[in-house]
Amino acid sequence: MPENKKPSPAISILTPVFNQEKYIAETIESVLSQEYPNLEYLVLDDGSTDGTLEVIRKYAHQINWQTQTNMGESATVNKGVGMLKGEIVGIVNGDDPLLPGILQAVADKFTAHSDLLVVYPDWKMIDADGNLLEYRKTADYDYAKMVCEHYCIPGPGAFFKRELFLKLHGRDTTFRYVADFDFWLRAGLEGPFARIPQTLACHRWYTGGTSSAARGAAMAEEHIKIMDKLFLQPTFPPELLKHKKEAYSSAFFTAGVCSGDNKKLKKQYYLKALSNNSLKYLFKYQRRLLVILEFFLPFLRRKQP
Repeated sequence: MPENKKPSPAISILTPVFNQEKYIAETIESVLSQEYPNLEYLVLDDGSTDGTLEVIRKYAHQINWQTQTNMGESATVNKGVGMLKGEIVGIVNGDDPLLPGILQAVADKFTAHSDLLVVYPDWKMIDADGNLLEYRKTADYDYAKMVCEHYCIPGPGAFFKRELFLKLHGRDTTFRYVADFDFWLRAGLEGPFARIPQTLACHRWYTGGTSSAARGAAMAEEHIKIMDKLFLQPTFPPELLKHKKEAYSSAFFTAGVCSGDNKKLKKQYYLKALSNNSLKYLFKYQRRLLVILEFFLPFLRRKQP
């Protein structure tokens, strides 16, 4: 007789949304069209002031939903995950639709490797109209790489064990722009992640979206603060402490990039990046060095007699 097939693990998806009238229907439909047999879906409106809520109500018979006074993305995520029941959870932003097959792929990965805490797929970047900008092949998981290179490996379409989120007390609401990266860095201290080598999610890049509008001094500062916080974690691997200067150098470089048109701040961060890790910029981080040199070149030219 054939073996009884194991039941599909319970997956919960949370969509925190604020003023995404244009995109929320596409995202909701991308979740519902997965046809996954054991799915819980919650859309949590964070006090939208446009027509988002009217769109959500059209799906009231197919999803769970709630609206609230605006409290910010991280607080909304923490509240929403606390309302979910699935053992596996994904956060799907209101403007970032999923691609077909992701839920089954996630379930298969977690089922095959019960020790995994997080899984994440490759993804594609799309513009405001949904046109393809580029495919993003994610890196195979390497915690040291994530820390030393200040590189957030999990991206759109990442799913995690709900018990992990609760253990870590969710996202740190003191961070406005990098709370997700902070969560992945803390989660990486708890157990293994794994990549799903398929393009199964989207990230929408457009003027006015969080990713492009959040540049500036505050975002740059947060990239340094998450390093300060990380190296104070009691479970931080001792073998990675020797890479602390490289990790800070990478954070300072990222902060410089995030500083946008603030040339004074950008200069300070780039100089700190070089001072913490100057030799590796000649070998491992040559592309970063070119970015820094391109920034400083006009200053050097003005100093020439």
